[in-house]
This record gives sequence, structure tokens and C-alpha cells, in this order.
Amino acid sequence: MHSTVAPRFTAQLAYYLELTKPRILLMILVIAVMGVVVAGGSTSLLVVFNTCVGTVLVAASASVMNQWIEKDRDAVMARTCKRPLPSGRIASSQAAWMGWLLVIFGSLYLLLFVNAATMWCGLATWALYSWVYTPLKMISWTNTLVGTLPGALPVWMGWTAAEGSLLDPRAWVLLGIVVAWQLPHFMAIAYMYREQYEAAGYKMITITDRSGWGTALHAMLGSFALIVLAVLAIPPISLVGTLLMVCAVAVAWWQTLAAWRFVIDPTKGTARTMLRVSLLHLPLTMLLVLLSTWFA
Repeated sequence: MHSTVAPRFTAQLAYYLELTKPRILLMILVIAVMGVVVAGGSTSLLVVFNTCVGTVLVAASASVMNQWIEKDRDAVMARTCKRPLPSGRIASSQAAWMGWLLVIFGSLYLLLFVNAATMWCGLATWALYSWVYTPLKMISWTNTLVGTLPGALPVWMGWTAAEGSLLDPRAWVLLGIVVAWQLPHFMAIAYMYREQYEAAGYKMITITDRSGWGTALHAMLGSFALIVLAVLAIPPISLVGTLLMVCAVAVAWWQTLAAWRFVIDPTKGTARTMLRVSLLHLPLTMLLVLLSTWFA
């Protein structure tokens, strides 16, 4: 009996973990830590740890609530039909309880062990993602633009955790990098899965604008913005800083070339390439920004 119960418990635990979208959580953690490090100051490892714990709890809640709201439409899409809710592995009521408890505990954790500013940034991220971006997907193609903000706000959670001021221009440059990066990234996803999104009733720009120019324009604007932001993020005030800035611009140019190939030949193949480049672009840019903070 014990051998039967244990695997079932482990499997159920894995389903709950799957609801939190672990790969997205990992990216959010990296973004938050970057905010902590670039803000500087005498931030302790304990503060970094507490920021990561609270950020994970709040971000996990946003992912759970997103899937709870979209469970019926997820069932229609091949890309999402095997998720725990549409597949019936987790009950809808259980997911709802999980989402609410995670955001409550996560917010209290940030308030008690980090600071109020970080808690408010976390709640803003959660509210925008769960209750603005998610329902907007059924109403307007602007959902992707709106969604870039909660996707980028974790960098401010890290920034405020290190007692950084949001009046500091660097905080806005970091936010801008993550916002701009999401445009080619999510345009690629929206194009690759446009038939599934349409079947589920989502109002993606790849569906409402059949010409493809809207998708291409957003991808290119985001990519060009990344070039400008790379210069702003790493001022060439030293030889090391100049070298790092050149590298950051080169990485942003690589993303721009991938976006341009999609513009001149909009296919799932070029969209997939743009997506893959974006998955490398953000961590590489973050690394260069961090190096500039430490060595430039």
C-alpha cells in the first residue's frame, strides 16, 4: 500500500509544480536577481534569498491564476491541453485555492522579510498578469503589449529589495530591456501558434491582422529598442565598459537580424529562429549588464 500511495503523492505534487510554470519562474528569478545586483548597495545574501522566495510565491500564483481563468480555452489548444487543469489532473477549485494562498503568503513574506516597496511591485505584477493581461486576451490584440509590463516588473522587485530608488534612470532602463525583449519573443510565439490561438478565441495580433505587418512591426520595434537600451544600460566610461557595451549591442543586433528575417519571410521557421535567439538574448544581455556593474 505504501508503495502505491507514495508514487501517487509524488505525481500529484508534480502536477501542482507544473501549474506554477517552473521555467518561467526561473527566468523571473534571474530578472529579479539582476535588479538586486545592478541596484548595488550593501544587500545581504539573506535579503537576496528572501526576495527570491517571495518573488517565486507571487509569480507562481500569477501562473496558477492564469491557467485557472483560461482552463477551458487551454483545453482547445494542442499546446496547452495537457496542462493539469484541462487534463483533469487537478481540480479547478484546488487550483483557485492554491493561487490565492500563494499570493497571500508571498505578499506577506515580501512585506515581513524584504520591504513594502517590493511587496507592492509584486502585487502589481500579479494583478496586471492575472486580472488585466489574461482577460484582455479575449478582448483585444493589445494584450501582448500590456503583458510586457508584468513580465518586466520583477526587475523592479529586485531593485527595490536592494533599496534602489525607482527615480533612478537605471531602473527604467532595466525595465525597458525586459519590456522590449518580450516583443520579438512573444510575437514569435503568437505567430507559431496562431491557428491554435484563433481556435481558442484569443484576439492575438497574428489573428486580427492577417497581413502580418503588425506582428513584424512590433518585433522590429522591440529589437531596435534593445540596441538603444544596450547603450544606455552600459555606459562606455572605461575600456571594459566600452567592450561590454559593444558586446551588448552585438547581441541586440543579432536579435534584430532574426526579427528582420521574419519580416521579409514570415514563416513558422523564421518565427522559431526569432524565438530561439530571444531565449539567448536576454540572459546574455543580463550577464553583460552585471559584468559592467562589477568590473566597468
